[in-house]
Amino acid sequence: MHCIIDTTTELTALELQKWLKGVDKIGLLNLLWVSYCNRTPITVLVIKKLLRLVHDGFLWLEEPIPITNRLIHRITRLPYTGENMPMMFGEKGGKQALEEAMKEKLKLVKKPRGYAISSISDPVVKVATQILVGKVMRKCCKDELLAPGIALVAQCTEGVQFNWVHYLCDEFLMNYREAQELRKTFQYAWLLMSIVMVAWELPKDSQLPSVAPNLPEAA
Repeated sequence: MHCIIDTTTELTALELQKWLKGVDKIGLLNLLWVSYCNRTPITVLVIKKLLRLVHDGFLWLEEPIPITNRLIHRITRLPYTGENMPMMFGEKGGKQALEEAMKEKLKLVKKPRGYAISSISDPVVKVATQILVGKVMRKCCKDELLAPGIALVAQCTEGVQFNWVHYLCDEFLMNYREAQELRKTFQYAWLLMSIVMVAWELPKDSQLPSVAPNLPEAA
């Protein structure tokens, strides 16, 4: 289960409902229902074995499962349309004017690797940021985010539609290659496990791409 942390005292159920409605409006609330993947030794072992079955954008089980935008949308129910995501989460720093504007608007508190998410004064932006950092974004700390990233989440809460499915699919495919080839941390274990569970639910006659007989996966 994903945990939303807020230190506000005397929080009423009505206020919480208002925050969650704001998050639901931008299509992020469904992420709270996505399976949580813990980090127990057995889970880590299973993820490592599953990672060996991911190649060329497919999860090779009994049948090859294409890892596509459509599959990611089926799992997460994230927005499938909208603007492409700016490449801002990995940037160090950012325009000073943007940082100053965000600090002033959302009362941000500076931390070593960005700004404290807990310091965001707008509750809807705060909850949306916690969900995205916990499930979707990588190259950032779970408690800190750079000003451009917070600015993007703020745009979402103001009604700007971004294609989170496209972003997540691209990041997943990039991250599994980094984990395989460079031994970097794989940050989408929850999504890989969800893909496996969806694959098990697919009917036997579902339309999946055929495998060329000369490929090792066809053996």
